[in-house]
Amino acid sequence: MMTLGTNIKAARKKMGLTQGELASQIGVTSQAVSRWESGAGLPDISMIVPLAQVLSVSTDTLFGLTEMEQDETRYMEIKYMYEEIAQKSSSPADTAKKQCEYLLEKLKLNPADYIYCTCFVERTAELSRYVDFSGYDKGLWEEYRNKAVQFGTQVIRFCNKKEWVERTHFALAWVYIHDRDFTGAREHIYALPSVESNRLQESILAQVTSIEFGTDEMKKVLRHNLQNFTRALNKEILYAAEDLSWSDEPNDAIVFGQWGIQVMRTLSENQDMLPYCRGFYRDIYRAMLHADLRADDFERAAQHYKELKDGMQYHFERYREILESEEETEKYPNRQIRNMRAYTQEYMEDRQKEILERLREWHGEEKYQKFLHVIS
Repeated sequence: MMTLGTNIKAARKKMGLTQGELASQIGVTSQAVSRWESGAGLPDISMIVPLAQVLSVSTDTLFGLTEMEQDETRYMEIKYMYEEIAQKSSSPADTAKKQCEYLLEKLKLNPADYIYCTCFVERTAELSRYVDFSGYDKGLWEEYRNKAVQFGTQVIRFCNKKEWVERTHFALAWVYIHDRDFTGAREHIYALPSVESNRLQESILAQVTSIEFGTDEMKKVLRHNLQNFTRALNKEILYAAEDLSWSDEPNDAIVFGQWGIQVMRTLSENQDMLPYCRGFYRDIYRAMLHADLRADDFERAAQHYKELKDGMQYHFERYREILESEEETEKYPNRQIRNMRAYTQEYMEDRQKEILERLREWHGEEKYQKFLHVIS
């Protein structure tokens, strides 16, 4: 009760309103506002949205959620909706299209929301993977691409949150790459941070923490730094593996993919790094399966598919151990913990079905059926 009243009072004063002025704008008495702010009473639920609108804050802010918590909550809601859409969609291309539609509906109501804007740009970049497939609506792609550029430009110009600006630059680079606008792509790529200087925050943050707060705190920063480096390295390997699976000799692509898997296994020997290999591990196997089928090597493909399923099961079991231990969960940010909770048996089966569907799209029904026969 006190939290809500205190937040109403703080927001009112920030807006320069008296209790009477606030009351008149939402149709209540000044005495009612006074009771809310003193903790002697609570506004009716029907008053919450009008209060937020007049005070120019979100309803989450009124109830005491920080801006970072609001961002995390909204982003996880979007992620859960992504999963729901994926389960009901007929193909990965259909999934990306419907996720874009969902975000556009959100943007009609919240056109300035930088999280929805960024997520729409990211989903449009995902959609670009399928535009060259036969039967795809090129007009729809042009519409979504133009909207992605519009919303992405808005985020880059007006958002002051580094994460969302960088995610937008990254996704827009892919949108431009698909359109073969390499100059436009590089403008966004060069706006992103680079490891080339070798003078990163991570390179010195653990050391200053050690000197200021001691070894125990330094270890926490070091773990976080290494988790970020693990994710960055895995992304570099995955993108290369995907490209090579299409353009290189299939056997050469497999060699690179196997090396990438070995890198991830080595990183995961430090168990704190394992969750940061999750999606990359799965998708490198998808690239290798693609190369296997290009080479018509069904036996090797079956072996890789078994390794994929075994590896995903290992991830699942490890995440259950982490989630059951308070000491372990403290090692990860809330977003990673939520991702681990979402990594269920059903989730794994859905991702494996997606990989199979992708292979069917890429190689056709005849080759796909041969592969199913070998793995059954």
